[in-house]
Amino acid sequence: MAGAGSLGFAYKYPFSSEARQIVESEGGSFERRYLQMAKDHIEAAVNKGIASSEMAISSLKRDYIMSYLYSRMLLSALGRRDLIANYARAEATRSSLFLATSDEAEVIHIGEELGLHITTGMGGTARQFTISFSEFLAHSTQAKNLALANQRLNHGIVLLNDFNMAKLLCEAIKQQIMSGLPIPKAELPHEVVEYSKNLRLNVREQAKKKPVSAASHGWIDRLLETPIADVRHRSVNLILAPYLVNVKGMEVEEATKRIMDYIELCKQVDPNTRVNEAYVRYQCAYAKRKGSKPLSLTRAKELLGAALNTEILEGVKNG
Repeated sequence: MAGAGSLGFAYKYPFSSEARQIVESEGGSFERRYLQMAKDHIEAAVNKGIASSEMAISSLKRDYIMSYLYSRMLLSALGRRDLIANYARAEATRSSLFLATSDEAEVIHIGEELGLHITTGMGGTARQFTISFSEFLAHSTQAKNLALANQRLNHGIVLLNDFNMAKLLCEAIKQQIMSGLPIPKAELPHEVVEYSKNLRLNVREQAKKKPVSAASHGWIDRLLETPIADVRHRSVNLILAPYLVNVKGMEVEEATKRIMDYIELCKQVDPNTRVNEAYVRYQCAYAKRKGSKPLSLTRAKELLGAALNTEILEGVKNG
C-alpha cells in the first residue's frame, strides 16, 4: 500500500511494525537526548494531548518515533499506571485523527496491524468501512457514542463511516499501546531507571469530571447519528460545537471533523446547506475559548424545534 513502510507512515503510527523497523535501523544504541524528549513528550501528552500535524522534516519524524519508544521506557520506570493510561489515550487519539482523513488502504493496513479485518462497504456517496460484529463489540465498549444501536448492521457485519471507524480504531490503538506496559524494570536500560529516580514531571493531576448526564445530553448524541433536512447555523454554534468541545472534550479540529461528517450525513436528506467547514471551525474555536455549554433539550425545542427531528427531541426524557 502507498505509505506503508515509509517514515511518514511510521511517524503517524509509532506503534506500528513500520515504526519498529525504523527503530531497529537506528542500531539500538542508547541516546540520552531521547530521555529529555520523552519527558517533554509525556508532559505534553498528559497535559494537552498531542497535535496530529503533518511534518516535512525527516529528522524530526525520526525523533518523534524514538521519543515514543523512550516514553514507553520512562513511563515504565516511573511505574505510574495513571500516566501510562493518559499517555496511551493521547497517542491513540493523535493516530486516529490521521486515520479519519487517510485513504482506505491506510485504514485497512492499520486494522491489520491491530488484528482487525476491515473492508470497505457501500454507503452511497459517503465512504464506509465494514467490520465484524464480534470485533466491533471487542473495541467499542469504551468508545464514546459508538453504541451498537446507532450503527448499521448487515448479516453480522457493522458498517461505519470514516469518523466512527477512526473512533473504533482509537480504542484498539490505545489497547495496543498499553499492551506490555509497564515494562519490567529489570528489562529497562540502567540509564532510564537512574534518570527516572530524580525526575519531576510537570503534569497536571486529572481533575475528576462530573459525570455527564445521559438525560441532559443524550439527545445530542442521537441527533449526531440521525440526518435532518436543515442544518442551521444555530444548531452548530448553540448545540454541536459547545457540546463536542466542552462536554465531550474534543479538540477543535476533531470537533470540526465530527460536525462536518454530520453535515455530510444530512446532505443525504437535503444537499442544500450554507454551513461550511470554515464556519464550523470558527464556532468550535469560539466555544472552546468561551467555555460555552450546549442548549438544554427544553431550550433547543424553543429555539430550533422546527429545524430538528421531533422524534430525536422527544426520544430522551427529562432533558
